Amino acid sequence: MTNPAAVHPEHWLSARAITDHDDLRRVFALRYRVYCEERGFFPPEDYWDCLEIDEYDDRSAHFAAFDPQGDVAGSVRLVCHERGGGFPHQRHCLLFDDVKVPDGRKCGEVSRLVLNRSHRTPPGGGNTGTVIMSVYREMYRHSLENGIQYWYAAMERSLVRMMGRIGVEYQCIGPEVDYCGPVAPYLLELSSLQERLARVSPALLHYLNSAL
Repeated sequence: MTNPAAVHPEHWLSARAITDHDDLRRVFALRYRVYCEERGFFPPEDYWDCLEIDEYDDRSAHFAAFDPQGDVAGSVRLVCHERGGGFPHQRHCLLFDDVKVPDGRKCGEVSRLVLNRSHRTPPGGGNTGTVIMSVYREMYRHSLENGIQYWYAAMERSLVRMMGRIGVEYQCIGPEVDYCGPVAPYLLELSSLQERLARVSPALLHYLNSAL
């Protein structure tokens, strides 16, 4: 069952697609703190400006949630198909033999989901799902408006379980590998997500669609 606290993020959150250069730098700075300093996935010395940026950022749509002070509470990106450039999971993951992959032009890869340490227990008794759903809502809107019908993601099991509790269930399409921790590749068809939420969590579906 979907956690009710995750269906309607509290009023303290403001989420949006990010195009402003200064806002993007703040997102990249948060990614540096999480991926380099907190979790040690990447060597801090490789990022002289304390901004975690890679080759996929230029062809990604970026989304972030902000608190009332304007600090980034969390962010995510959707890597888009561009001239056959591929997706991050294709570089690091294998797929099961029976997996049928959709047209890449209809896909995006959910990547670099990060939460600000100071906002992992949101005010008012909420939980991390409130921050995640606020940025997912913006990503969902962007996807439908741009013909993206499928989301890939390479995720740890703990994140998969968290997303399932929120109401977002991905299909595992490959074995677990070691990339920024133990992750496996997953796929989500947005039409299937809509159908499932219509049955089990109409409130969450209404929340997602209210962004359109």
